Amino acid sequence: MAVAAFPTWELWRERRVAEELVQTHGESGEVYGYVCQFGSGSTLSPLAPLRRDLEAVEELTTEWGVAAFVVLLGLVACLGRRDPGVTGRRVAGVLVLIAVVEPLASLYGDRGICREAIPLLSADWFKGVAGGWGITQLFLLAAAALVLAASREMRSVAAGEPDGSPAGTVWRRPAAALVDYLIIGVVLGAVGGPAWPLIGMNFKIAMGAGLLERADTYLFRGSVRPADLAVVIGLYVYCWVQHAVWGRTLGKRLLGIRVIDARTGGRLGAGKAALRTLAFPLVALVPGVGLWFVLVDGLWMLLDGEGRVLHDRLLGAAVVRDRVTEAQPQT
Repeated sequence: MAVAAFPTWELWRERRVAEELVQTHGESGEVYGYVCQFGSGSTLSPLAPLRRDLEAVEELTTEWGVAAFVVLLGLVACLGRRDPGVTGRRVAGVLVLIAVVEPLASLYGDRGICREAIPLLSADWFKGVAGGWGITQLFLLAAAALVLAASREMRSVAAGEPDGSPAGTVWRRPAAALVDYLIIGVVLGAVGGPAWPLIGMNFKIAMGAGLLERADTYLFRGSVRPADLAVVIGLYVYCWVQHAVWGRTLGKRLLGIRVIDARTGGRLGAGKAALRTLAFPLVALVPGVGLWFVLVDGLWMLLDGEGRVLHDRLLGAAVVRDRVTEAQPQT
């Protein structure tokens, strides 16, 4: 827990230094950055919204010591007679994910006064990602290694206990959500991107805003704009219809998983699918509490014997692999 908490200590130390710098030199840097943002064309990338939202999630997890809390949850799960091997792998996976988000989500820049953004997946971008690994990532990876070592020792003591977790669905779920996000982002970019020069600079900046930022700025704390309202409605319809009709979105199809009714083993139906879509992903867009719900919802799988997240447990749903031809109900 101490090793995993180091990034949080380092973040608060850096913030204290930054506050002292602002008190000494003023806030002119913020104005300069704002001018550079309006002069940059980097926001037109279809992956820009994903980067902005990942940045917001990463900042929250680091600021509040979520990595250390994940280790504590893993220990509690093991003491509650959960399989130490499975729990250790899940905890280590979350720590590794937190470690890699920051280098991948950073906006690397080069050339020009405002350091024009380097195109994603270019050679220079890969160099930036490779150079973006620092002491924070090393500590998180070290914590993951310690968790795996400890869980192996605990597993040797608890040998013979059954493993009731669904194989292969824990990592596939966030991967499928990422694919769905990219699909939505690419569609928005393809539809709205070519139109921004005809509309104005403000629309250009909005094209680079993540879904979380759109909801926070326009839907809940400002005037509701039809374009942003349409994005949220489109996101809801995208998830609800596909889960109700097929039990899976395009992302879940690609990853080979589907959502079922845990009691009957069949599809959720329109009603439960509608409630599930409200729980996730729509609640995530609510400012202040949305990201916290996502974290609690996802981390619930560390304590759940079947590896189910909180919203599925409450709604009587489960996620299974497609290769299972006759899905058995989970209780």
